[in-house]
Amino acid sequence: MVSSRETLRGGQRSPRCLGVVSGFLLKLIRESTGITQIQLAEQLRVDVASVQGWESGRRPLTALRAVDLVRLRSRMLRCGATPTALAVLEDAIQADLIIAEAVEAGSQLIHADEHPLGATVHQRKLTNLITWPFTGVLPTQLRDLSKPVRARRGPVPDRPTLDEPERARFFDHLIVTADANHQLDASLLRRQSIYLLGFDTRENTAEWLYAEQLRGLRDVGHADHVQPWVAVRSSAVALAQTGDRAPLRAFVQNALTSERQEQANLNYWAYWVGEFDAVQINDGFMDRIDPRGWVGVRLLGHLFERLQPGSMHAELNIHTVWALLLSHPTLLSEHARLRSVAASKIESLVEDPDLSSQARRELSDIAYAVCLARR
Repeated sequence: MVSSRETLRGGQRSPRCLGVVSGFLLKLIRESTGITQIQLAEQLRVDVASVQGWESGRRPLTALRAVDLVRLRSRMLRCGATPTALAVLEDAIQADLIIAEAVEAGSQLIHADEHPLGATVHQRKLTNLITWPFTGVLPTQLRDLSKPVRARRGPVPDRPTLDEPERARFFDHLIVTADANHQLDASLLRRQSIYLLGFDTRENTAEWLYAEQLRGLRDVGHADHVQPWVAVRSSAVALAQTGDRAPLRAFVQNALTSERQEQANLNYWAYWVGEFDAVQINDGFMDRIDPRGWVGVRLLGHLFERLQPGSMHAELNIHTVWALLLSHPTLLSEHARLRSVAASKIESLVEDPDLSSQARRELSDIAYAVCLARR
């Protein structure tokens, strides 16, 4: 369980955003059960102002004792909340801590050893919660959450919200953090900061990312080391988020050309989607784990879902499917549903005029693999 705290560094009061994600999630979970704030307060034996404070973020769940969080989840289960949704609460609290630390710090530095953004290698389930206030996209792990039973009155937020100054401080801090942590032992903190900057829509951030891409390419040179190339990948993916797919296309063509880099790419994707659950504290696992040690079904399904015409990440997604099928040659033959999805995705992508010649060749190879798997 994440440690609870009433204040942040320097004794300052916790900012509102310390509970913005977990509070909004708690509200969605409560509404999915059909109970009111008053009814939940009665179940928990607290005043309704406490429930209102948790859901608004004014009283962050991070300030609760671990035993009180356990009691909260137990009561919510009795009220009809799903275990799956409640399990997300802990990740939501971690997302709040990362957001709040960055917003509070702004242009000030946090020592790399103390920064929550560099504590572990993030998986999709956590990153989707961190970016929820910026994208408005409901995290994948909450898609099955029931719609509110009771109709809401008037306009209400459809996502956790940060105001403009908070958003600016969050992204300003990521730039400061990335600029200050070029040392090898802070590479995880740096690349995860760079990745999140892809969700900043400000023009000066896009310019910073272009400069970062050039710096990363100069640093990596012609070496085959995984870590510097992973940093280049982060800025390329971030730039793709802003609408420029060229750096990511160049990354695929120039970096993913050796067995070592292919293995690192596959292992990163596998960890990202949860093919293996052991928490990683640095990027060394990308170079260490044999991809044949994990199944690949979840990853292939995830990649197929994202194979969309016009996608800014098309080249990387296509190449990763191609490499995954080479390393796991029985995936398509053993899973008819994946074969069917593959065929429809290939058909929709062949008309994409922006695909590189390499991506088209790899699509052709994937189509051939589908044909072979049907025999």
